Amino acid sequence: MTKISSFVKLTAQPGKRDELADALRTMYPTVEEETGTEIYAINFDNADENAVWMFELYTDNDALVTHGGSAAMANLFGLLGPLLDGAPLMVFCTPTDAKGFDL
Repeated sequence: MTKISSFVKLTAQPGKRDELADALRTMYPTVEEETGTEIYAINFDNADENAVWMFELYTDNDALVTHGGSAAMANLFGLLGPLLDGAPLMVFCTPTDAKGFDL
């Protein structure tokens, strides 16, 4: 099994970053139940007061597909729409080394 990670940059409309983060937090109960979702982390960009970076780690591509296809994710897209200032930037990677994690 090859793990997969994602880095997602979401840019909020001016002054809406905290609301954007709150919307992302609605996924916490779902990701707690997803055995294939190992990390779901919300990060504020230190250089851009409107940007939020997500870092996610999945056991494999099937886990990513399960996460992305969940009803909670569909609901999240509805919450994010009015808060975003443009389309998210999504990058998917294969992690190769990490301190503290078995890859």
